[in-house]
Amino acid sequence: MALVLILVPAILLAVPARLAVAASARTSDAVTLAGQSPAWLGPDPAHQVLTLSLHVSSGAPRRALGVQLTLYRRVPTRSQFSEMTSGRGLGTSMARSPTLAVESLSADAHGGLRVTIPVIGDVAPTVPGNWTAPLGCRSGCAGVYPLKVTLTDSASSATGPSFVTFLIYDDPSPGSHPVRVALVVPLGLPAANPVGHAAGGAGGRATDVAVARLEALAGTLSDAPQLPLTVVPDPSSLVALTAGGRAHAAGVVAGAAATSARQTLSESFAPVNATSLVDAGLATELSAQIARASQVLAAASPDVHGAKSTWVAESLLDNATVGVLSADFAHVVVPPGTVTGPVGNYTATQPFTMAGTTAAMSDAPLGSHLVTGVAPPALAAVQFLADASLVYDEQPNLSAPRGVIAVAPTAWAPDTALVSALVEGLQSNPVLAPVTLDQYFQQIPVGADRRQASVRRPSSGTGSPTLPARAIRAARTNLQAFASAVAQTPAGTAVSLSLDDMLLGAESSQLTPRQQQSQVDAVDTALDGQLHQLSIRSDTVRLTSGAASVPLTFQRTTRYAVTAVVQVTSDKLTFPAPSTQTPDGGCRAPVVHSSAGRSSYSALCVLDHTTTAVYVDMRSRTAGDFRIDVTLASPQGGLVLASGHLTVRSMSTSAVAIALSAAAAAVLLAWWGRTVMKNRARRRGAHVARAKTQTRPPARAGTP
Repeated sequence: MALVLILVPAILLAVPARLAVAASARTSDAVTLAGQSPAWLGPDPAHQVLTLSLHVSSGAPRRALGVQLTLYRRVPTRSQFSEMTSGRGLGTSMARSPTLAVESLSADAHGGLRVTIPVIGDVAPTVPGNWTAPLGCRSGCAGVYPLKVTLTDSASSATGPSFVTFLIYDDPSPGSHPVRVALVVPLGLPAANPVGHAAGGAGGRATDVAVARLEALAGTLSDAPQLPLTVVPDPSSLVALTAGGRAHAAGVVAGAAATSARQTLSESFAPVNATSLVDAGLATELSAQIARASQVLAAASPDVHGAKSTWVAESLLDNATVGVLSADFAHVVVPPGTVTGPVGNYTATQPFTMAGTTAAMSDAPLGSHLVTGVAPPALAAVQFLADASLVYDEQPNLSAPRGVIAVAPTAWAPDTALVSALVEGLQSNPVLAPVTLDQYFQQIPVGADRRQASVRRPSSGTGSPTLPARAIRAARTNLQAFASAVAQTPAGTAVSLSLDDMLLGAESSQLTPRQQQSQVDAVDTALDGQLHQLSIRSDTVRLTSGAASVPLTFQRTTRYAVTAVVQVTSDKLTFPAPSTQTPDGGCRAPVVHSSAGRSSYSALCVLDHTTTAVYVDMRSRTAGDFRIDVTLASPQGGLVLASGHLTVRSMSTSAVAIALSAAAAAVLLAWWGRTVMKNRARRRGAHVARAKTQTRPPARAGTP
């Protein structure tokens, strides 16, 4: 009895511990889709057996693990499909497989567990498999069917982990139009560390991981050169790669675009919100973005050539912005929800007219399947293809052509397994036809089926968070003025262009308003760094005569020559006529101006030496020590490149002063001479009187 009393509590304590261990093991269990082929099924014998590649991880003994498959009725609508991807709203199941022991499944070439599923659709397959899935139809089986995959553990009664993939069965009617699928792939680096390189230096954005992902994406696309799609290279990324010594990566991007089946778009230098720029009064910045993008993509290296045909927007485009873009782009693509007009019960699959421009809506659900990290790569590809197939199933026998546009996220960095599966699934697909954007607009005219709205207007709203417009405008003014001073040499042009790229990068829609302001501040700092390399030597100059040719000494440590306006101003000096000036120092066109007692001299000079002396003829108005102001200004825009002063020590006397002094001396001499003569006359008179007194005879006594 005592032994029982001891054992029972021990057992009771051990059971929760074992349950905790089992629960811990189950929470770490996982089953994921590593691959699925073929991309679609049908009555064709080559497409009657579905093969899944599964990755299984579990803390339970392998002999206790199994896989169970559950097939559900076909998906009725795209909205319900979106819910089913997360395992909800699957509806009624049609068939369930027995538990397939994990140990009985063979491994495929990639290390996954291989599950073969013959599918009974319009015809019955004759090939055996791990389990045969009946679609429950004798004809008209086309559709998308949810297939749930669950990992089981015979040692546990709890429900194991699961996921939902989709069985796509296609059997299109002869002569039906496949849905055109225009896949738009941005090729660029993320802007987490935006282009912030100082003039002439490389940016810090091209990290090893980001570059490796970009190369992998571009390389995978290059492996399928015949697949029509639209690529959008990011020019700012190409500049950063080239400047950072990663020309090979830029070449890989060029290779992905350099096929006859591809369309390469030239849009903006950095990803921007066009409406935000226009609404902020920065339409000229949008034009600068477009022009710089064309310049980068037209360069011989990295040899990526793009065309300005379609602008793909990620946010609202208002009428004013469409008007600006229409000067360069024949078509625009806008997100759903940014235009007005009836949508109807079906997917918007045809272009329309907006603000006088042919436009189309991108398909948000298709784009969501391309977001990295939402679903495993192989499963995301299946979801994309299944969702696109549902667009066809909405109106399978429509005589008018239809199409959808799927836009991948900016700086897309997907797993290559996703891209490879998409490429494979879109090629030779019976209901999906991959096209470029140009082909989309060529093959699907506005109002082709007369059911969807052919004219739409932009919805009300604004572009995005406010741009630092004032700071951008001020920085642009300074950069344009700086360019007028340095763009006469290749080295100066490169520095000016680098600063321009920094400012364009600050307008990126990938940055928050605070990051944009910080980037504009970085532009100002970089410009100041260039200006600090210019200086005016503070000398003391002696003028020993009325006029002299005074040297002004300018110093620079830049790698480029500087063209600037030398300006001298003072209220103590006058400057001879320009025709008599010989400034040297590569100067020309001197200008002299006097007003309100202040004189100024200016001349356009080229400072092409580290030390340059410019001689200025000047005349002092007064004697003594005084300071004159000297500045270097840009030829355009009046940007002060450098400023300083000279101390003038005038030892000369002016003609007026000399005349006045001479007159004063003459007056003084005349007064002195007159005074001397008067004194002499007075002394002479006194002497005569004394002499007369001494020669008079003495008076006699008694004489009155």
